[in-house]
Amino acid sequence: MSAEPPAIPDRSALMRMATGYLARYAASSQRLRQVLARRIARWCATRGLEPPEPDAVRTAVEDVVARLQALGLLDDTLLAASRSRALARKGLPASRITMTLRQQGLQIEDDTAEEEPLDDAVQARRFAERKRLGPFRLGDRAVARDKDLRRLIRAGFSFSTAVAVVDAETQDEEGR
Repeated sequence: MSAEPPAIPDRSALMRMATGYLARYAASSQRLRQVLARRIARWCATRGLEPPEPDAVRTAVEDVVARLQALGLLDDTLLAASRSRALARKGLPASRITMTLRQQGLQIEDDTAEEEPLDDAVQARRFAERKRLGPFRLGDRAVARDKDLRRLIRAGFSFSTAVAVVDAETQDEEGR
């Protein structure tokens, strides 16, 4: 008598899937839920099994996510703070940082926000320096002025901030 294989991997297999993923990628709880649900579906498909009930998948995935959070291996607050700092170092405006984190399933809470709010003018200068725009451009600035403005605006800066940075006379000028 052959027993029918389980429709969902057991808890230890799900934990191995989750920890293997977290070992390679920093992920939010939301992202890990998506990955595990997809892996369960693939696990069933490779074994020729019917896909399990969505509630059963959700329950199994939530158990694993809760266990990882209890162990401290999955911390959305810590990930949001780290990701926020990394995006700020790139020179992105605060609005773009918030939007990016929300897209990744992370919420910035008051305690994960920067100690002092990000200044768009400072962030725009940082972005311009990284991308060699405006006063940081090596070639003819006048020819590329419109292109530089568009690039700053696409990054999420206001038109007035972009103009102030691109039209700054020197690299040391505040651009306000």
